[in-house]
Amino acid sequence: MKAYVLLQFNVIDQEIFGQYRTGAKPTILSNGGKVLVAAGKTDVREGALPANLATIIEFPSRQAAEAWYASPEYAAVHHLRYDATSAGSVVFLDGLEIPAEVGK
Repeated sequence: MKAYVLLQFNVIDQEIFGQYRTGAKPTILSNGGKVLVAAGKTDVREGALPANLATIIEFPSRQAAEAWYASPEYAAVHHLRYDATSAGSVVFLDGLEIPAEVGK
């Protein structure tokens, strides 16, 4: 079952964040992931978004998502995200298999 990682942060240094993004991308790809959403501009209709950047990464499984986050390759660039952002969160979400007959 697919898994997703939701990252929400307030980016305070665009230059360092660009370095993080460049360094993190190959680590995501090498673990079977792909970035589905990387939005700096949002339109909140209800509630509040606690960050100015939201990213959603899809992985083929929860195991692949956790392997990415714990990998030495990601650890080598992870500090750049801390340097470039303030308050934020990283959330692991398990995908949901919806039966084909639902919605017919």
